[in-house]
Amino acid sequence: MAVPIRGADWRPEALDPLVRVLEEFRTLDPDLPIQYALSFLTIAQNEGLSIRDLSERLGIAQSSASRNVAALSRWHSFGKEGLDLVRAEEDPRERRRKIVTLTEKGRDMAGRLTDLLHPTPPQRMTLRSA
Repeated sequence: MAVPIRGADWRPEALDPLVRVLEEFRTLDPDLPIQYALSFLTIAQNEGLSIRDLSERLGIAQSSASRNVAALSRWHSFGKEGLDLVRAEEDPRERRRKIVTLTEKGRDMAGRLTDLLHPTPPQRMTLRSA
């Protein structure tokens, strides 16, 4: 069980990596909903999950998960361009089921986020000077 952080343990600089991650998401779209970011992170951690699995993990309706995946895909709704971070493909064993994986751009994004959260010593120096 996780131990709650007491107010006395709070250090503002400890939030820096989280701020950098959110800023990285904003480079994709300044108005990117947090639900899209959470969907992307869940897909990156669990590649190959279905849209239904995504909805269950996030505690959202399957229709919401489907919309999130569409926004993160190459083409959003009504021919609008999406973020091209993930792709949803038909499961060959169950045609109604969609399996979600990262695109190359999505893998690059996941790598950048990982670097922001777990920087190497040279990256730390760059982040400190930013």
